[in-house]
Amino acid sequence: MKNGGSPIRHFSDFYIKTIMGIERRKLIAAVGATIVAASLAGFGASTYLGHAAAVTVKPKAPQADLTQAQYTCSMHPQILQDHPGYCPICNMALVKVANGEMVSHSDMVHVDLATQQRMGIALATAGVTDIGRAIHAYATIAPDESGTVSVNPRVEGWLRRVYVQGVGQTIHKGQPLYDIFSPELQQRQREYIDLLARKDGLLGDNMTIVSSNSAMVGSLSKEKFRTRDRLLSADMSADLIEQLEKSRRVIDVVTVRASHDGVVTALGMHEGNYVNPMQQILAYANYSTVWAEIALLPDQLEWIKQGDALTLHSGLDRTTAQNARVDLATLQIDALTRTGKLRLPLKNPNGAFRPGAFAEVDIHAGVRRALTIPRDAVIRTGHGSFVVVAEQANHFRSARIELGLESDDKVAVVSGIKAGDRVVINGQFMLDSAASMLALQARLDSTSGAAPQAGVDMAAQKSMAPMAAMPAMMDGHAGHAHAMAASPSNAGGGRP
Repeated sequence: MKNGGSPIRHFSDFYIKTIMGIERRKLIAAVGATIVAASLAGFGASTYLGHAAAVTVKPKAPQADLTQAQYTCSMHPQILQDHPGYCPICNMALVKVANGEMVSHSDMVHVDLATQQRMGIALATAGVTDIGRAIHAYATIAPDESGTVSVNPRVEGWLRRVYVQGVGQTIHKGQPLYDIFSPELQQRQREYIDLLARKDGLLGDNMTIVSSNSAMVGSLSKEKFRTRDRLLSADMSADLIEQLEKSRRVIDVVTVRASHDGVVTALGMHEGNYVNPMQQILAYANYSTVWAEIALLPDQLEWIKQGDALTLHSGLDRTTAQNARVDLATLQIDALTRTGKLRLPLKNPNGAFRPGAFAEVDIHAGVRRALTIPRDAVIRTGHGSFVVVAEQANHFRSARIELGLESDDKVAVVSGIKAGDRVVINGQFMLDSAASMLALQARLDSTSGAAPQAGVDMAAQKSMAPMAAMPAMMDGHAGHAHAMAASPSNAGGGRP
């Protein structure tokens, strides 16, 4: 050996150093584990004491005397006092406890004014108004047959000119319709001129009647009037006859004019056609009065009564409407389809109701007074109809209602709310969902039997929840530290 000495001595020195190193590492690991456990215990204890100091535990309230009147909050049932007032939490008016039992309002939801504005909440008041069943139908506008004029020539002849261009043209009284060249009408004019000449000859230059010619002059005068009537019946106007009397010359082409205002409904002849009294040149109708033919289904007929009010809106001009009354005397029933056709006369001064066009009809049937709300307020589900009612202090609740008659903009309420209640007409679906969630949570709480501890604030209960788990967490940390200290890796089991 280089340093000398026996092998046994060297081995013993090595063994002693190894044993002392292992014991030193064990000691260090044990001291470290102790320090960690002490730190965790100190942190947990301080946290627990801090939370415990923050919790305000109120002394248990004495048992209330149920024989006296008690008042509670609808949203916070833990608030209970023996006099009226307001809830210190939500500032809602307290309600009286019924027979010692707390009134449950778990289906109510509170929404502050700022949130209501963001949600667009709109309210309407339920009230007693007139309401009737609204019947929607369509009507076909037909011309008034009594105002239709058929234009036929009174004499035979040829059409020299037709002033009407086609069907649908509006014509006015005195407007030219056509020019006709008629030999027959010319012959009548000659006869009339001849009678005028003979009468003038009998009267003389001084236009006085001689006693011997008085009978002849009377006969000529009668013949003159008969011939004049024949000219008028041949569509010669009074102006043309006056012109004929002055000029004593035959008018070859005679212009025929309209006798009424109207709209052309038919045009059968054109320039150059030979016509006779059996042929129709054109036809026009006066549309100042028209007929509305309303088509009604069988289920609509049972609701219509004599004198029901109705409104017709023109299909050509939606701004034009006419009000009328139902007249069942003009109702016709089709035996095959069982549908009805109701005819009503309409005044048409502006021409908005043109024959052949459609009109929308609203019949107000079965009008009565009832409690009504807007249609938009109703929430229709498979389990019934509901509305959201606004209560005091920005609280809302869901209410089941029974509906009656319905019109375009409102519905009748048979039961569920009363006159003066305010219902939500915009944003009610979100409020109803919130109220349903609150009611579900209340049912779950009642089923599980969970209730707040007496004399302890709800906020304090929630703050104590994480502290209840603190001892277990501390025990877990300490056990983990002891396990680390006792593990072989930390006990000196590793290599030197």
